[in-house]
Amino acid sequence: MDYTIFYTELGKLAYAIARADGVIQSEEVDKVCDFIGQEIESTDSENHNMREAVLQAGAEFNRLRKINASARETYTGFTAYIDSNSTFFDKRIKNLCVRIAMRIAAANEGVNETESALIDKLKKKLDSI
Repeated sequence: MDYTIFYTELGKLAYAIARADGVIQSEEVDKVCDFIGQEIESTDSENHNMREAVLQAGAEFNRLRKINASARETYTGFTAYIDSNSTFFDKRIKNLCVRIAMRIAAANEGVNETESALIDKLKKKLDSI
């Protein structure tokens, strides 16, 4: 598994969650890299490089922000990645994705209804593989 691509995809997921309610809050932007770094570090795997993860995910998040990509478009891109790499998504990686999504959604005044719906959709997708 190419973790560089996975980290880029995490940036897509982070952006989709942050953008789910239509507006990316500054609190969400400020916390994205911190949350991803903390969650990668907590996976306690020698396969993960926290610095690389933060740089790749942050770069993708910012790229999507610059082009004002839609949440739907980026979420669809992330789920396509899941579909084409389903064997990689073990319980640890699935939990990592959900934890990152939850933390980003909660970064600004808690998880709203739109973010919650997208996270539920993510959980169902991950449970189906």
